[in-house]
Amino acid sequence: MKVTRRKAMAAMAAAGMMNAEQDSSGLSMDSKLALRNVFSNRQFRGRIEPSTVAVLMDNEKLSRDALMVKLLPIARSHAHPPLSNYFVGAVASGNSGSLYLGQNIEIPGNMLGLAVHAEQAAIANAYMSNEGGVVAIAVTAAPCGHCRQFLNEVSLEMTMRVLISNAPAMLLSELLPKAFGPKDLGLAKGAFPVERASLSLSSHSTDMLVLEALKAACASHSPYSKSPSGVALASSNDRVFAGSYIENAAFNPSLPPLETALAGYFAAGAEAGKIQRTVLVEGDQSGISHLVTTKSVLAAIAPAARFERFSLA
Repeated sequence: MKVTRRKAMAAMAAAGMMNAEQDSSGLSMDSKLALRNVFSNRQFRGRIEPSTVAVLMDNEKLSRDALMVKLLPIARSHAHPPLSNYFVGAVASGNSGSLYLGQNIEIPGNMLGLAVHAEQAAIANAYMSNEGGVVAIAVTAAPCGHCRQFLNEVSLEMTMRVLISNAPAMLLSELLPKAFGPKDLGLAKGAFPVERASLSLSSHSTDMLVLEALKAACASHSPYSKSPSGVALASSNDRVFAGSYIENAAFNPSLPPLETALAGYFAAGAEAGKIQRTVLVEGDQSGISHLVTTKSVLAAIAPAARFERFSLA
């Protein structure tokens, strides 16, 4: 059964990469070429930089909002939903003018709460790109309550615009009235802009992957548990993807560091089984640990991957 599941997951990932081309069929040839250059860059983590966004808007004669909706099929093509087979895509617009792709990710054999929603993935990719904030997000389907709460951690004033195909844009405040958020727990800011703490390892390391995980831990948004953590994973083609822990005032929509890393990993069209090594960095004295869930998720999607945990000083 496990072998069959792994084969099915690998086939789904491969199909997703091929579908990226098919799902851009509504774009002009110039736009397709521009996107191909973006996706083929080894540093691609779901971010489309402002200059390329401007080129796409000009090529397609579309507004930014309309372009975001137009790109949704491409974002959705990288989804990894082995449980539901329900593909969702999201495109977030950052303060910098960049666009960030996101897709839903499901973890077979694990609690459903470990699934990453497309909106979360798009926000996570903006976060890991050190974006200053997110002003709008387009989604293939209306955001669920879980995602609306997660977005509340990003837009404290609830002014983020939410775009859905064939529907007028709505403010987050309209989708989440009488919201509970960071301000209710005494915070003056949410997840953005990203703040970096000065953290160090309990033992010295020059290992590049360990240092990337430490860097991600330093960028954690963990004001509620005071438990910074970060993950870095290396794929079979030596690409590295890092993820910071991103907490939420309502706790449950929080995004563990491995899932944050996977948001960029799948946006880049990578296959789950191609993860070769993963490093988790977290504190020994912190209130929570991601050790058990990180190992469980890896066992489900990349059972052959080598795993290591390092402690913060």
